[in-house]
Amino acid sequence: MPKLVLLADDNADNILLIKRILKRSGLDIEIIDVQSGREVLKLAIERMPEVILLDMKMPDMDGYEAASMLKSSDATKHIPVIAVTAQAMIGDKEKAFQAGCNEYLTKPVDSALLIDTLKKYLSRPERFRDGILWSEE
Repeated sequence: MPKLVLLADDNADNILLIKRILKRSGLDIEIIDVQSGREVLKLAIERMPEVILLDMKMPDMDGYEAASMLKSSDATKHIPVIAVTAQAMIGDKEKAFQAGCNEYLTKPVDSALLIDTLKKYLSRPERFRDGILWSEE
């Protein structure tokens, strides 16, 4: 069964590029894409993805706020959040980690690094479902 990855970016070209990279990776994943921080919060609760790939600069709610809200909720705090962003100024990485991101990748995205980072989180044997930790083994 494919593992669900939630991809959030307000730029359609970035979504297309990341989806192409991930589809070529051979990973058994389903990708759902959204273009706003509010949609991330809604779908994270509705679908409980394995991983969220999150742009930090979006129009209605930026990725920093979305990550912070995800990590402050008991329902979604276990979901790994990988920042994938063009925000690469001094302090942006620290700001992403303070907001709750587990990883920080900059654009233009390094395909191999994106795939390796995603594999790291998709390979975890333990997961949460309905707030309960369970194992696939």
